[in-house]
Amino acid sequence: MKLYTNFCYPTEIHDVVKLFFPQSELTDDPSCCDVSLRESFDGSYRYVAASGELRSERTVDVENADELQTVRLRKRYAKVAIYDLMTELCGKTMPWGSLTGIRPTKLAERLQAEGADWRKEFTDLLGVSEEKTQLIADILRTQGDLRRRKNGCADLYIGIPFCVSRCSYCSFTSGEIGKLGKYVQPYVDALKGEIRATLRFAKEKGIRINNVYFGGGTPTSLSAEQLDELMDCIDFSPAEYTVEAGRPDTLDKDKLDVMFKHGVGRVSVNPQTFNQSVLDVIGRKHTVADIYDKYALVKSYGFDVNMDLIAGLPTESYEMFCHSVNETVRLQPDNITVHTLALKHGSALKEQSYGASDVSAMVDYSRGKLYSDGYLPYYLYRQKYMADNLENVGYCKSGKQCLYNIGIMEEVSDILACGANAISKRIIPSENRIERAANAKDVITYIERNDDYVSKKFQLFDR
Repeated sequence: MKLYTNFCYPTEIHDVVKLFFPQSELTDDPSCCDVSLRESFDGSYRYVAASGELRSERTVDVENADELQTVRLRKRYAKVAIYDLMTELCGKTMPWGSLTGIRPTKLAERLQAEGADWRKEFTDLLGVSEEKTQLIADILRTQGDLRRRKNGCADLYIGIPFCVSRCSYCSFTSGEIGKLGKYVQPYVDALKGEIRATLRFAKEKGIRINNVYFGGGTPTSLSAEQLDELMDCIDFSPAEYTVEAGRPDTLDKDKLDVMFKHGVGRVSVNPQTFNQSVLDVIGRKHTVADIYDKYALVKSYGFDVNMDLIAGLPTESYEMFCHSVNETVRLQPDNITVHTLALKHGSALKEQSYGASDVSAMVDYSRGKLYSDGYLPYYLYRQKYMADNLENVGYCKSGKQCLYNIGIMEEVSDILACGANAISKRIIPSENRIERAANAKDVITYIERNDDYVSKKFQLFDR
């Protein structure tokens, strides 16, 4: 499938076509295209999408819109026009309609702020299903005032780019700690320097750090002593302190003692699946028994617990996934995130051209089961290359929302990020934009050029 468009934002249009034809291409030659979208302007913007004898048309009046709103409306109506054509051409719809963005909750809130009926806009114009529209409404309700931006504040992210093994679905730049052993302590030393410098900078600039999040990779692939060194740098009591332990086989009493001593309140124990054969296939080096054992150990300290599952893993049938959901709910963790498998470039599964099946049914089952057991959806994000054009949803028990997750997913919190591949973000609400400063992706460059990246981060927040 080849697409031609004279529209000035062709990537957005191409993303809609790829929902239906993943291998579609853009072309500069209208004579060899299968589908075309043309934009014209005569007081209003008019979009005509065509394929053979099939046509769809949308027109939008921008007379009362400012420059930024005009850009949004042009993109929105162009995407709707091509989506209408695709649904007629293929005889099917998508659960998120013409939406291809990462954060549909942000769009809903923006529409509401502009005085629109966002639910009606989602279903009647954008083609979003009633089910997904209700999911957004439920998330906004659960977030409440927690999604409100706090000026003069930021969250602190600390990245640990090591894992004990590489999962087949993973595209992160983390490395196996056994192969990078000689770089681990130098990395910890460099990271300590960046954390201390960042906290000094925040204090000097009057930036209040709300939440601290250790992510990765797998932070608990480090030793208890190395974790202790890093956590010694946190010289204040954050509102929320989370460690994304992730792998059950990286948790032990010594590491949990360190976390408890430093005031950590939330720890992840991520099974991904409760089926041993699937764990083996995806490259996890732990057993199902480890999940139960380490969960009980973590809860014995009184930590809140996050658990993750992935719908669409290789060899995992619908019935097997339902078992994973049921076992997770039986344990009653404070947060459960249900991810939809995304085949990203750099992952082994992407290279193998793996295709998941029954994912929609899996996601539907998880939502029904979690709702029925009192879990509330509180954040959602989408990615490219997700199975069945679905989503990742975080669920929580009442009052157990992860503040860091809301801040970063809804882009309402500045992020001061430390570590390899960590990205600091400064939100500028008045201009509706975000500026970023990224650290080196690989461990060696991060260690060698740490000072350069720290300076760039400080420049970002010193404007």
